[in-house]
Amino acid sequence: MRIKATFLSLGIPSYRNLWIGSLLQMCGMQMFMVSGGYYVYELTGSASLLGLITAVAAVPAVTLSLFGGVIADRMEKKRIIQVGQIVSGLISLGIGITIVTGSITWVHFLIVSFIHGAVMPLIMPARQAIIPQLVGPEKLMNAVALNAMVLSLTTMIAPGVAGALISTMGIDKVYFVIATMSTMAVFFTGLIPRIETPPKSPSGILGDIKDGFSYVHSNQVILILLILSFGTMMFAMPLRFILPIFAKDVFLVGPEGLGYLMSAMGVGALLGTLFIASLKNLGRRGFVLIVSGILSGIILLGFSIMSHLMPVFFFALAFMLLSGVIQAGRMALSSSLMMQYTVQEYRGRVMSLLTLTHGLMPAGVIPVTIMSDHLGAPIALGIMATLLILLTSTILVVSQRLRNLD
Repeated sequence: MRIKATFLSLGIPSYRNLWIGSLLQMCGMQMFMVSGGYYVYELTGSASLLGLITAVAAVPAVTLSLFGGVIADRMEKKRIIQVGQIVSGLISLGIGITIVTGSITWVHFLIVSFIHGAVMPLIMPARQAIIPQLVGPEKLMNAVALNAMVLSLTTMIAPGVAGALISTMGIDKVYFVIATMSTMAVFFTGLIPRIETPPKSPSGILGDIKDGFSYVHSNQVILILLILSFGTMMFAMPLRFILPIFAKDVFLVGPEGLGYLMSAMGVGALLGTLFIASLKNLGRRGFVLIVSGILSGIILLGFSIMSHLMPVFFFALAFMLLSGVIQAGRMALSSSLMMQYTVQEYRGRVMSLLTLTHGLMPAGVIPVTIMSDHLGAPIALGIMATLLILLTSTILVVSQRLRNLD
């Protein structure tokens, strides 16, 4: 009975097709990230260059996120999602071809990073804002948690698959597999029924963006949630992008070990999202959200200390498992609270601001990779973890409204 309640939203065909399409696309993107990160570091041997390639995605992510929210509120959401899936497939196909022909350079990955940074902020608000329209308010928290589980599953499965494929088939074939998965994602998303969109606002796109900011400014709950999300993204999530450094230089485990590290994080994330999805009611969700940020910082600090003093790969897997549990639970709680406390008219624009915090996250990769070149990856991560603990602890003390949010 509990299992049925955990996967309740998947009983709705339209949501199930969205979920499968998202699963395929995110699995491909995780494989792309693992393969690309390791390949770039192998080509260049530079952590700073790896950070630059990752961070360049922040430029279009920052500039286009707000437009993505307006587009999600104005246009048919499933078509927006499908366009993004098609572009992802073409990018993967292109990278695979350049590797086969021997013309691949780190510049290609720089360009691809920029394109990915432009595509994701245009489709993510649509993918998030469509969920309440497919499942209704009574299943919203469950559907949001299952949507977060997509990231958990793909983080768990895709990196290990990518590492194994790189070792057995060659990295070029990995990208052809990713392109195939994107094609399948387009098919499943196309099965979602057409959802009516509200009439276009007479104020135009810029006017809609301004209205979205005004709405967030007047809704202090949403404003505080966005600030907390931004902080945790900047200090916690860059870990994913520097794991190739830990795999190659600290634990000496190569691409397969990198896949295991990210898969361990995915297992933890899966457990975290399943726990949230199985809950019918959770009191003081704001307080739980803040505490999860503090715990995330403590876990990352422990991982950095262990990596610096006693780099044991088994312990690293355990830390990644715990980190995945906390991060997934935090993201599911944050998204469900934002959707619940946002009216439908502004949901796309609010979700675009959440996407904007994700888009800015690659900018957090630059300082941690520069510090990694000069101080080593473990010390660099320890500094970021300490900043995360300080930020979330401050919010816990000063933000009574978020502490009491139910």
